[in-house]
Amino acid sequence: MTNAPTPKAKLDEKLLLAGLLLLAFGLRVVALDEAPPGLRYDELQNYLMAGRVLAGERPLYFAESWGHEPLYHYLQAGSLALLGESDWSLRLPSVVLGMIELAATWLVAQKLLGRRVGLLTTAFLAVSFWALLYSRVGLRVGGVTAFATLMVYFLWRSWERMSTQSWRGLADGALAGLFLAAGVYTYLAGRVLPAIVVGFVLFTAVFHWQQFKTRWPRFVLLAVVATLLIWPLWQAIAAVPVGEQRLELLNQAVVALRQGNSLPVLDLTVRALGMYVIQGEQDWLYNEYGRPIFDVLTVFFFLGGLIWVVWRWRQPQFALLLLWFLGGTGPSMIAPPAASVTHSIVAQPAAYIFLGVGVAKTWQWLRQRQPITATALVALLFIVPGVEAGLAFFQTWNRQPEVAELYQAGITAVANAVQTDAPDGAVLVGGPYVNYWHPWNAVAFDLATPGEGTAERWFNPAGAWVWPADSFPATYYFPEAPLAPQQFDVELQNLFVADAGSSEEVFEDFRRFVLPDAAQFEARLAEVAGETAVSWPPDFAQLPAPQLPVKFDNRLHLLAVSQPEVGPDVVRFVTYWRVETADPTPLVAFVHLTSDGVDIWGQQDWLDVRMAGLQPGDRFAQVHTVPLDPNAPSGMYYVQLGLYRPDTGQRLSIVTDGAGTADRVWVGQITVVAP
Repeated sequence: MTNAPTPKAKLDEKLLLAGLLLLAFGLRVVALDEAPPGLRYDELQNYLMAGRVLAGERPLYFAESWGHEPLYHYLQAGSLALLGESDWSLRLPSVVLGMIELAATWLVAQKLLGRRVGLLTTAFLAVSFWALLYSRVGLRVGGVTAFATLMVYFLWRSWERMSTQSWRGLADGALAGLFLAAGVYTYLAGRVLPAIVVGFVLFTAVFHWQQFKTRWPRFVLLAVVATLLIWPLWQAIAAVPVGEQRLELLNQAVVALRQGNSLPVLDLTVRALGMYVIQGEQDWLYNEYGRPIFDVLTVFFFLGGLIWVVWRWRQPQFALLLLWFLGGTGPSMIAPPAASVTHSIVAQPAAYIFLGVGVAKTWQWLRQRQPITATALVALLFIVPGVEAGLAFFQTWNRQPEVAELYQAGITAVANAVQTDAPDGAVLVGGPYVNYWHPWNAVAFDLATPGEGTAERWFNPAGAWVWPADSFPATYYFPEAPLAPQQFDVELQNLFVADAGSSEEVFEDFRRFVLPDAAQFEARLAEVAGETAVSWPPDFAQLPAPQLPVKFDNRLHLLAVSQPEVGPDVVRFVTYWRVETADPTPLVAFVHLTSDGVDIWGQQDWLDVRMAGLQPGDRFAQVHTVPLDPNAPSGMYYVQLGLYRPDTGQRLSIVTDGAGTADRVWVGQITVVAP
């Protein structure tokens, strides 16, 4: 499309490209552990999946989190193994894949539209808010774009090679199939890649039959390679009962369309296309709320480039670009949330190629009339939106309270404070996600303090409180934005504050208390223990009468139980425990409301204390709020309590000094009056 460049022009182009890539790399790695301000739940879920790989598992599909394709998690496992486990190494694969996307986008743009468009596209994509965010979070979303762009590059190379270069065309077709499969193995949106290829094949067969007749074997090889590589993944998904649960959660609009209601799909489509020019995704999770992809300076050049390409749609390279853009945006046209930048991720390079085309054509027209103005325009379109995008990401978005909440900024702040304070005595952290099923606060803290070797005690103050054995003064941290609103059980908080006194310090992202002793807790424990009566269910009646403390496998000893309080629909009571063995194996308490030890009229399986980090002698209180079956008949019920391992379902035995074992005990009685 352009005259052959001179050697100096080639050198200048290479230097400019290197500078752009260096700038992009800097924007993607600077303060990588601070922006986003913490680790999102999805990133931590990915970390646990990568941990399975590091532990020796080799799954082809992960059933967690509604189903995950595996490739990105293997890349994360490699990064964690090579660089150590940290928030930085968890996000590094996204940086690398983001850089691959940039380089591949330059290859595609200059191949299809010339060197100038290639450089301009790379420049705009390097400083894009959209691309920057997904290159800095430990999510597989951005990875699919790198593989999709490489697929498009080799697909086009396979098509454009002359019939005399059939072997090279076949090799390019095989590589296109390889990268298509890699995209499918990375993220759900990668499933649009086969549709893009099929669309291009049909287009060339209809509108460019003469060339197609000599090139169809390349498409066949592409399909064979992709099918052979993807087939094991399909088999793995089919073997997992919840393998396609994510699709079921997102297909409401499609279901409505099948039922004759096209409005949901029409609404999603309009908003998906509108996110490029009018209003973007209205969510702080992966976007500055409502921010469109292109701003007021670049939107008209994007539209101009898009129109210029549409006008030439019969030419294969332009048809391929349009198929790429529409196919990549397609998932957000049929699945919520509206205008999703995540679901549209495959279209990202194509959208910026349209911008590059619009600016290149404007520059070319203006350069013939006002060369200085043309150069100034390009500089303005790069610098102003680039600086604005950087400020929007690092300042506006990264410091937004909603973002701090979503990315656990409070946990990161506590981790930094613990490292800075190096407090004497025990360190205890209270957050809402610390149990077996939702460990995200504790996991994020561990990744933010790699290699520290600390042994923090973790609990959820909405339902539990921990008192260390004898490590006083003890320092407690309560993050303000730990992924969910921080709540406190009033009874336990009052008990704690009675000893903590006025030692609270309030910071921007967390609160810190220093507890000099546990006198109030000791007094409460003595009071409650004196009122506690325990007994066996009927099937353990042959055992000697139980006494406090009730010993569960010598891991935890039950010290006392408060009198149960019966509300309209729940039964509430507090149990008090002592840790006997430092064992990180997770535990959960089960509570049954039963009349005879067999029938169950209420149940709760929960524990708001994390076993990892607890030391022998530590005590904790756990609040139990057991839902009461509204159909429970009037009468007396027993409160039945036990412990089990949630990873195996195995109950802990209650030690009775050689006289036998039980796996549950009655710790109270309630009277229910049916409505």
